[in-house]
Order: sequence, then structure tokens, then C-alpha cells
Amino acid sequence: MNNDNNNEVDNAPCEDIIGSDSSRPDNLKRKRIVTIVSLVITIALLVWFTVFITETIKQAGGVNLVAAEFGKRINEAGFWGLLAALGVQVLQVVVSPIPGQVVEIAMGTCYGTVGGALLCLLGSAIGAYLIMVFVKKFGVKVVELFVSTEEINKMKFINSEKKLERLTFILFVLPGTPKDPLIFFFGLTKIKTSTFIVIQTLARAPAMFATTLGGKLLADQNYLGAIIVFAVMLVLAAIGMVIYNKIMSSVKSRKGEKID
Repeated sequence: MNNDNNNEVDNAPCEDIIGSDSSRPDNLKRKRIVTIVSLVITIALLVWFTVFITETIKQAGGVNLVAAEFGKRINEAGFWGLLAALGVQVLQVVVSPIPGQVVEIAMGTCYGTVGGALLCLLGSAIGAYLIMVFVKKFGVKVVELFVSTEEINKMKFINSEKKLERLTFILFVLPGTPKDPLIFFFGLTKIKTSTFIVIQTLARAPAMFATTLGGKLLADQNYLGAIIVFAVMLVLAAIGMVIYNKIMSSVKSRKGEKID
């Protein structure tokens, strides 16, 4: 399957891709199915995680030792624990509403700052690749299963941006931006899948290393250090959102779009 070339979705502007059939019964039915499946998977994960944490608290002998015990139990699972952790990260990128930071903290707790971050980056790359492949193959119909048509239309102007690669890096390196939904949209743009995967992986690295560092500090019971790391990240995320909104407004203005 060639996803970067010989594909109409890859070269067509978003204005031509987005149609008016998003409210058709078959599209709504597919969207409901995806929503239900995602909800079931999320609930199953939450139930499993609740049971796992409850048992971990009992094993640890106190809430303050949960992070260390959690990492120990996952590591004891060996290869299967590693595979499960990677699968959760991929799932989080593709369908799960679970915040990515929660998974990254858990990865840091289990596999340390570097190991956890690398695992997160691998999982996000795999998830992003799967999204890009499906979106470039099937177009906006796939995107509409996860992102509303209104949101797609709000961002369609990016596809005409000449420096698309640079804009991609900026949007993914900024803390606080909606990175996972952005992946679906970028599948509709002219950017090549391979180029996008490399850019988004490099751009995500600093934030992921910081989050897994926080998880490692929790495992080491360095709670003050973890609080400082998470507080700094929260501030940076707020600043990132402000910058993100300014960038969006600026690019819209250059493209002659109406700013909402």
C-alpha cells in the first residue's frame, strides 16, 4: 500500500475532501459504532486499572508506595507487560479519551524516564502511522468517526500552508495543543506520512521525557520533585495553548479566513 503517493486524499485540498454527506444515516451509524466500541474499551481499561490499583495498594502497604509497587508489578510481567504498555499507548493515541499524560506518567513509573519516554514515543508513532494510513486511504469519512466536521472545517486552511512541515513541528512541540485530534486532520493534508511521523515524534519528545521524569520521581517517592515537574508542565501547557491560538488566528488571517 502506497500512502504517500498515488492517493487522491493525499493531494486533494481539504475543501474538496469535506463533503456534505456527514449526516447520512450510514455515516451516523458508523460513528455510533466507533463511539460505542471506544466507550467499551475505555470502560474495560478503567475497570482493569481500578482492580489493578486496588490490589497494588494492598500489596504496597500504603498509598504512598503505590507508584513504586505499580512499576514493580508491571516489570515483573516482563515482555508481556512491555507489550501491554505499548498497546495502551497506541490505543490512547487512536481511540481512547484517556489523557496521554496519564499513560506517560505510568510509563515513567514502570520503565524510568528514558525507557518510558522511548516507549511512549514508539507507541505514539505507531498510533499516528495507523491514523495517517487509514485517513489517507479512506479520507474524511474516517476522520468524521473521531473528529466532528465542524472541527475539520475550522482547520482546513492549514492544508494550503506552504511551510506545512514547519507548522506541523510547531503545533506538536507546543505543550497543551490537542495533538491526537490533530493527527486525524493532518492525514487530510498534503504532508507525506513518513515525514509527518518523523516530525511529530521529534516534536513530542521533550514533553514526553518531562512527563515520564515526573512518573519516575513518583516511583522514587520524590513527591516534591514530581510536583515541581508537573507544575512547570501545567504552566507551559497554559502558555502553549495561548501561543497555539495565536498561531491559528495568524495563519487564518493570512489565508483570508474568518477568525472564529
